[in-house]
Amino acid sequence: MLHLNPETPRIIVPLFAHTLDELEVQAKAAQAAPEADLAELRLDPLRQGDWLSALALARKVVQKPLIVTIRTAREGGEAAIDPDTYREAGLALLQQGGVDALDIEWRTDAAVVRALRDAAKRAGAAALFSEHHFDGTPDRHAMVEALHGMLDAGADIAKLAVMPHSRADAAALLLATAEVHDQRPESLLITMSMGRDGAATRYCGGPFGSAATFGTLSAASAPGQPPAVNLRGKLLTAGDLG
Repeated sequence: MLHLNPETPRIIVPLFAHTLDELEVQAKAAQAAPEADLAELRLDPLRQGDWLSALALARKVVQKPLIVTIRTAREGGEAAIDPDTYREAGLALLQQGGVDALDIEWRTDAAVVRALRDAAKRAGAAALFSEHHFDGTPDRHAMVEALHGMLDAGADIAKLAVMPHSRADAAALLLATAEVHDQRPESLLITMSMGRDGAATRYCGGPFGSAATFGTLSAASAPGQPPAVNLRGKLLTAGDLG
């Protein structure tokens, strides 16, 4: 089961491997690491023909909650696939089982989003809608609207990742997160500002309403992810705020 709460943000470690052998090593490390609360299986670096095998391998090794993600090239990933292929791959993964949350790219075809959302819910998996901006940070209103849009469309978790060009951009991401969290305190958000200027948001997102953050054990899946062990020691929780 996937239990998230911004008062005690969880640490997600990426499994970002280009071969199944490499994936097995990373999966064993994630299972053994006490600082890893969840794992994200990034399938896009692998051959498409290995995706189902990769899920089976990760699920066999990792007993922690598992987010399964195919990050397309449109959202900064390595999978150059069209929406129909993306949908069919997601449905096949859900049918195989072992998915605690399926990452669904919010800006893909709306019918694809609905199909994967409904299939995830039937499979007992959380529908994690995501939006990524690797070229900059939208204005605060646009970020608020994106998070509301994902939640309104049936996301169990809304994820937003942006690239700052200044520390002010990183602060805008936190403000947008806080605004949506204040309006919808029962909804689950995962937000982060990437790169060096956004690094602080990965440590302090919880008090603003972000229920999880990403940290590395070895390979990073996005710019600015700190070591998970550093996050465990410095991640702000509600208890730190008095």
